[in-house]
Amino acid sequence: MNFLAHLHLADGDSGDMLGGVAADFVRNPDLPLLTADVLRGVRLHRLIDGFTDRHLITLRSISRVSRSLGWFGGIVIDIYYDHILAREWTRYSNEPLAEFAERCYRVLDAGITAIPPAALPATASDFIRRFVDEDRLNRYATRDGIEDTLERVSLVIAKRIPHRAIWLPDAMPLLVSLDAELAADFHAFYPELMVFAEEQKGR
Repeated sequence: MNFLAHLHLADGDSGDMLGGVAADFVRNPDLPLLTADVLRGVRLHRLIDGFTDRHLITLRSISRVSRSLGWFGGIVIDIYYDHILAREWTRYSNEPLAEFAERCYRVLDAGITAIPPAALPATASDFIRRFVDEDRLNRYATRDGIEDTLERVSLVIAKRIPHRAIWLPDAMPLLVSLDAELAADFHAFYPELMVFAEEQKGR
């Protein structure tokens, strides 16, 4: 899942929410440096990712695009699932998306302000500042916003693994053509993920 889903699933605890966004930038050697609440959020993020990556419905979604995208199919589905969640937000929350997003931004901003710099990787703090400034959560509801996210991820891939560089925005016509199938997959899967996340938070 991508950041909107992680924040929705972590909602209710500021540490879980901050850890849910920072997790993609935290390596195992960084874990002992994290505060206990942020560490809990990172672990919740990883559990959610594991559940998602193994789930038969998610694998079915990935199979719909893997012929064109290969190994990158999972990344694209994670992002597109956030698009479906954003545009059909009222199915999963009584709080308007704009209000939820603003509340998340306040939590994230307060979190990176309060935590000592050594307790969170600079890459995480820098990303969170841009994430808030660019209003990413609301932008996920638009195709332009998702295309922009795919572009940003493509640039990161090109920098980190240049021999596997791919321009993910080229997948947009395929995703749009499969939208009904992917939305049906998401709406079958996400309620199960919500139950799983609540169970993990209760442990």
